[in-house]
Amino acid sequence: MEKRKYKKTHPFSIIKKLKISVVLVLISVIQQFLYRPRDIFEYVATLGFNALYAFAIISYAVYSYSCYRYRLIEDGIQIKDGLFIKRRFTVPYSKIQTIVFNFDASAAIFGAVKVCFDTPAGLSKQYDISAYFSKKNTNIILMKIHELNPEISCVRANFVNTLLMCAFWANPATGFLFISPVISRLGNIAGNELANNIFRTQSDFRLRLIALNIPPATAGAASILLVGWAFSMLVCFMRYARFKTYNQGEYIVISKGFVNQNISFIKRSGISAVTVEQSFLMHLMGLYTAGIVTIGSGKLKGDKSIILAPQAKKDFFQALNKLLKISRKEKKSVYTAKNTLPSYLYFPFFVTSITVLVIMLADNFSVINDLFKALLLFLLAPLFWWMLFRIFSHRYAHLGISSKYIIICGFSRLTLKTYYIPFDKIQSVEVTQSIPQRFADTCSVTVYLYFENKKSHTVKHLPKDKVDELLNERKLKNKINQK
Repeated sequence: MEKRKYKKTHPFSIIKKLKISVVLVLISVIQQFLYRPRDIFEYVATLGFNALYAFAIISYAVYSYSCYRYRLIEDGIQIKDGLFIKRRFTVPYSKIQTIVFNFDASAAIFGAVKVCFDTPAGLSKQYDISAYFSKKNTNIILMKIHELNPEISCVRANFVNTLLMCAFWANPATGFLFISPVISRLGNIAGNELANNIFRTQSDFRLRLIALNIPPATAGAASILLVGWAFSMLVCFMRYARFKTYNQGEYIVISKGFVNQNISFIKRSGISAVTVEQSFLMHLMGLYTAGIVTIGSGKLKGDKSIILAPQAKKDFFQALNKLLKISRKEKKSVYTAKNTLPSYLYFPFFVTSITVLVIMLADNFSVINDLFKALLLFLLAPLFWWMLFRIFSHRYAHLGISSKYIIICGFSRLTLKTYYIPFDKIQSVEVTQSIPQRFADTCSVTVYLYFENKKSHTVKHLPKDKVDELLNERKLKNKINQK
């Protein structure tokens, strides 16, 4: 193969670096407008200093761009970089796990596309290579991938389900819908209570004015929360609209985005785990979503490593089997011991009990009795739901195996999660027992898997004898040892 020269990336990289430094440039511009020199010499000196300062920032961006170069060699991509300390590194083609094409609308005006390459040797929050290339070179890469890998098994997300996912993506975001009317209602109670106390005891006009302004102020705060939630939902929808996933040869491809399209090519052989998730509202609606644990996925800002948008149970598992050959059937399972339910309820039960006790004694704690009681009563609903969620999680949590995967079912915060981990991606399986678990003859099982940094998943309070029987099964031990 002939020796090729190093090339520069697309000049849009300069604009991108300047966007990061725009605040530094604005400082000098604002200073020039606000500063009032006493004479012409001070004016010229300040103007010259600010111009030199802005020139230095622009020069840094241009010089950084000129220092970053690449070339294609027989077995990989070589990169030269560094302003003062020069570095050179090679990324082998065979080790590239993820390729991400980000068709940003602002970059498209200049004919640029951001392309990212990542390998297992990279950092957990940064791609090995991340640079802007021309559309021509980007299309050549895409055409080469399409020629070598035919597209099959495409799964498109339903518009309504995508909208629901963006609206109720996480429990904290959903909370805005419930917190906003609560804040508004509490404001009305507080305003009325304060007004009654003030009118009975004092005639200070300023205190009366404060009491009258509390309800509109809290209504405004509730409106701000709702607007913030709506804006977050819109941003999320713009990111995940037109979501689809498909198999393309050795890659699983994820395409999404309404204005800024993002296409990720991920080697299926490098997927360390597949996660099936259900938040509270998604569970009530019978919807499931799936994500992956793999090198280079989810590193873009605001991106979550999902491969399937919410779908109903039957359609979801059909699509999951179609894409990754994952079936819900488990050959053997070990569920949490029935006598360990209190361990799931200790903390939520303690918080709920304290809240109920304070409500009963509220008359002695506050002058504004109605407001204080209302606040605590509003808290009881999510606390009781928290306890119900933990009870359901206890029944749901278990460890299982199928023909290709070890399966861990549990919860994280307020989301039910199931992890399908291929046997060849398991690094180790750890069984631990705390002192209380020894008396109950239970244990916790942690599975460590292949990832950029230490990654593990745990299921707690399983019967020790059944776990030993499952993990000591000859077929399972052989599959784990053959990785």
